[in-house]
Amino acid sequence: MTWKYRGKTAGALAAGLAVAGAFCAPAFADAETAAEEEGRVELFLDAGEAPRPGQEFTLRTTVNGGPVKGALLAQHVPEELEIVEVGGEGVVRDGIVNWQVTVPAGEEAVYTVRVRAPEGAGERLTSTACLLLERDADPAACASDTVLPAEATAMSRVSEYTGPADLLRIGGVALAAGLAWMLWRRRRALPRG
Repeated sequence: MTWKYRGKTAGALAAGLAVAGAFCAPAFADAETAAEEEGRVELFLDAGEAPRPGQEFTLRTTVNGGPVKGALLAQHVPEELEIVEVGGEGVVRDGIVNWQVTVPAGEEAVYTVRVRAPEGAGERLTSTACLLLERDADPAACASDTVLPAEATAMSRVSEYTGPADLLRIGGVALAAGLAWMLWRRRRALPRG
């Protein structure tokens, strides 16, 4: 009798452990996934809206996650884009902008390159940024974005030669002319008598 009772207890114990293991396994998996994601680094590159030919715009690369300390961010800028300004102490060499990157865990850092679109429209231009945690290692993360310069419109050509103050003056003159025309038409439409 004792042996039989122990067999039932052992079977019940084994079944209880199996059920507990089934419920705990996802918790262990979630903890393992969270630990992996805690050290994960993400990289995002945004080229913004399509620029007009000759217009300046900013390429923004965001590094978040981490922590990251003493890493290298290398961003390739297509040769068709003229580099106007590099933010955050970046260094340009052969069309590649490099930054030393340090980002505390859970925070983000943004690195910018101001560029000028080529005069010709219609060609897709892709910029790619990669984060290397160690100089000779494979990239920990890469991101790309493509921009297609828009064709110049009549209004964009006018705005190249006029500043905001000039546009306000032109708008004011157009409004005054429109009001004068409406008053003249109304006065002509009034019956005389």
